[in-house]
Amino acid sequence: MPAMDNPAANSSDRTDFRESMHRKHEDRNKSTLVGFTDDDPPSSSRRSNHHPRVLDHYSLPTPSSTVRFRSAHVHVYDSQGSQLILEERLTTRNTAQGKASSLSLHENGEQTNTTANVTVKRVINSSPELLFLRGIYSAIAFFKGAFLFIFAVGLLLFLISDLANQAKVIIFNGTGDNKDLAFPLIGTILSIPVFLHGLTQLMTLITSFVTDVFAGSPLFNSFGCGVVLTNWIKFTFFIGIPALTFVGLLLSGSQDFHSITLITTFVSVTFLFFCFSVRVVCLRVSSCLYLVKELYEREDMTTTERLKYTILTAEESTLSGKVHKNYVYDSNVYDLKRLDSNSMIGGGNDKALYLYSSHGQRYIKFTQLMPRGLFTTLDLPMRCWTQAEIDFNIPFYTKTSWSLESVFCRIKNESHIALVSGPSALTTQQSFSSMVCYFFGVVFYILLVTGLMVFAQVSATVIAAVVCLFVAYWLWQGRKEYRMIKHANTILRRLQSDGNDNADGSDDNEDDYDSALFQKWETFMVTKPTPAFAWFSFIVKNILIAMIPLSYFCYSRNLVGAMTYLVLFLLCFEKHYFDIGPIVEALGSFGTLGMEPGTSLAHSGLLGAATRNEWQQKSRLYHITRMNNNASRRIWSKLLNFFAVLFGVVAMAAISSGPGQEEGVAPNVTFPSNSTFFYDVPQEEVSPMCNVNFGNNNGSNATSSLTSPVKYLADYNFLTIISYFKIDSIQPLLDTWFGEGEAFLDEDVIPTFREAHPDLPSAASFQLVSFSDGSAIVCVRGTTTYFDFLVDARLWYAASLFQLVQSAVPFGFAFDALIDFCVNRLSELEASSVKKVSYYVETTAFVNYLRKSGKYTTVSITGHSLGGGLALITGAQTQTLAIAISAPSAVMGRSAVTPEISLEDIKQRSYSVIPQRDIISHLGGEHMNSAGIKCRAGANDFFACHYAYRSLCELMYTCGNVKRPVYCECVSMGYPEPTSIDGSGTSLEFSCEVI
Repeated sequence: MPAMDNPAANSSDRTDFRESMHRKHEDRNKSTLVGFTDDDPPSSSRRSNHHPRVLDHYSLPTPSSTVRFRSAHVHVYDSQGSQLILEERLTTRNTAQGKASSLSLHENGEQTNTTANVTVKRVINSSPELLFLRGIYSAIAFFKGAFLFIFAVGLLLFLISDLANQAKVIIFNGTGDNKDLAFPLIGTILSIPVFLHGLTQLMTLITSFVTDVFAGSPLFNSFGCGVVLTNWIKFTFFIGIPALTFVGLLLSGSQDFHSITLITTFVSVTFLFFCFSVRVVCLRVSSCLYLVKELYEREDMTTTERLKYTILTAEESTLSGKVHKNYVYDSNVYDLKRLDSNSMIGGGNDKALYLYSSHGQRYIKFTQLMPRGLFTTLDLPMRCWTQAEIDFNIPFYTKTSWSLESVFCRIKNESHIALVSGPSALTTQQSFSSMVCYFFGVVFYILLVTGLMVFAQVSATVIAAVVCLFVAYWLWQGRKEYRMIKHANTILRRLQSDGNDNADGSDDNEDDYDSALFQKWETFMVTKPTPAFAWFSFIVKNILIAMIPLSYFCYSRNLVGAMTYLVLFLLCFEKHYFDIGPIVEALGSFGTLGMEPGTSLAHSGLLGAATRNEWQQKSRLYHITRMNNNASRRIWSKLLNFFAVLFGVVAMAAISSGPGQEEGVAPNVTFPSNSTFFYDVPQEEVSPMCNVNFGNNNGSNATSSLTSPVKYLADYNFLTIISYFKIDSIQPLLDTWFGEGEAFLDEDVIPTFREAHPDLPSAASFQLVSFSDGSAIVCVRGTTTYFDFLVDARLWYAASLFQLVQSAVPFGFAFDALIDFCVNRLSELEASSVKKVSYYVETTAFVNYLRKSGKYTTVSITGHSLGGGLALITGAQTQTLAIAISAPSAVMGRSAVTPEISLEDIKQRSYSVIPQRDIISHLGGEHMNSAGIKCRAGANDFFACHYAYRSLCELMYTCGNVKRPVYCECVSMGYPEPTSIDGSGTSLEFSCEVI
């Protein structure tokens, strides 16, 4: 045992200490097993020794209930709506000869044979009402989880887009120099790891909360408040408070009873989740502080010393050089708690088939190259126990549990046991089917990826390269599968040879075991940091990731961001430095947690807990520990990292691409040499949507005059297209479309407006077109730059993600009021610098500027994609007619804009054109007034239906172009060739080629 003032003085002492701990752990396994007892002497200890002891392992969510019922000992295990019942019965019969499991003398002196039989059965103890109630609990908790996930995505988005916006202002607008960007840049970059890990931890907690609620709250019930009180607490917050609120609002005559009840339920569940999370964190911290004194074998540790050595153990585990190796063992020769570091050095032994090493080798070499005093190389690699090895909670593949689905979908890197001999062993047909299924899966994945790339019209070179990579990877995987099968055949041959050796007539095979292939990961520590370097690393990391980002948020006066960062940092700190994993790696078990003082650990918890208190504390810690290693954490981590990388790439592209808005592109629409081509549609077949007639529904400002050149919905579609073009090319196109002297591009109005409003951002791109009747239309351009993409995401990410959640929850339409509340809360995450660059701020101010000028009789606004969404927001805010083409809806995100807009404003002032199969126009909720049009593009052209050019062709083909010219590109998009008016027989293709 190393001295407490220097717990890791040198590598040899530390190694001896760890190995002595493992030897003690081995000795404990050889001790006499202790049955499961309560604090009082158990009834099982007073009964006949013929009854086997049934021990509850701490991996169970709830302990068993043991009762005497109808001359049997019954053990009841609850499991999510059903009960697993084990009935132990003793059967006695007279015997004169032969072996017996237990021999005794009957009252009449006859020899009897007593056998203990255990019957296992499953009983359903749930009801539709119970499932419905738990479903309500889970739906509410699920919605809370969805809110936190959307909160996490939004936090990353606002963080990265704020950095991109600051870089844009400083670098391109000349308001500062590069030194002014250094602090925000460093603060933002250093905060990203904390945000990612903290949000992942938060999502892991909410996932555990949701699953625990649906399972009947076994973890919640173990928090020490008692089952009765815990159930009343859960009932109060899930049902009681919302129900009382609902009834009270009905009695008061409130018209908003539905929305207020939903918000009350959300807040109530939020508080319950907060209590759940705080309790989980406290239990993790207290367990670490308890077990660390057992790790260092000192009971008189002070709290400060426990904190010190808990942090030191975690930091050493993080910085240590570890290698992870994958082995396949024969279960008959594998010792679960063996101390065999030589197997790591030699790359395997005769007991195991070594498959491959995982990550770790390069980092070990890096630590070995570091200067002396930072890392030490252990004389003998140190074995680190994993949670799976400690619990031995590994699934079996037997001939009854085997299925093609389980083989096809099994997690490749997790341990499993496949029986190869014995009555429950996998059959030859099952083994062969597993191999065939594996290769079928390989072929299926390769064909699936190839098919998707062909469907997406990816080039043949890229397809060939991707397929080659897939084939190489699966050949490597197939090599491992082949080696495992070969190893299984070796075991079978050995068993057959052993059977021939026992052909002498001996039938004493009671000690024989079934053989199995046992695939598992083993971890070895090769290098470790010195205590001085571990503490240095701890101090530097916490200064970098705590002090600098927090100072930046306070400096930028982003109070919400600072508080959020502080909470997430504390979550990360607790997860990293009070993780039970490093301590359990050294102890090889949960130690004496929950045991009476002075009691020795009889069997390391491998076979069960000795007392109910021990089981309760270890089971609780076991399920809390699994939160950090379960699949949900890996999924959330990958998902949040994906969004962070996506937003980061877009932000870097936006910064490197230039100031933001482009001047426009050259026109890519071509009109024929004459305008004598038209799509002839009979008047009775023309849809009412084709003509502009909003005067009766949209107020005085939205009414178009009877003499206005803008008469058709296609006119607005055309105006959205020209907003993408360079200014000097717009007027000729207006003359061609509307006729000369009908439409004019007012180039000077926008610069004059921006000079008069220097405080407004000049990020949005729009044009102003006036007409001969005195009306004007603002044409807002859609997404063309990476900054535009960030604006799209900021405005519609919350509404779009909540839209997916709403579709996933039964009766999701009932949560509309709650979605509005959540979107409004999420909008508060935005920093002030981000809100200032919202494009709708400028477009709304510009429309108000035009209306106050009195220069135009009526003003309306139109746009495509992002421009259409901005038009819908501006139209509702300024009470102006808005026509949107392929735009996201403003319905679900209406509370996130400033000032807020109402459903009535959107309904009275907006109209949307929604092409078939256009994903963008279906985001943000259902449009209040809309017209659906067909999309004739191929199904493998994913974004073609979103193009404004195709929408214009569809409107002209469906409505008839009347007095508007058909442009040449419509035919190339798959539309029929229009008819020539003059009857000359000249084709559209010929007229376009003349140009």
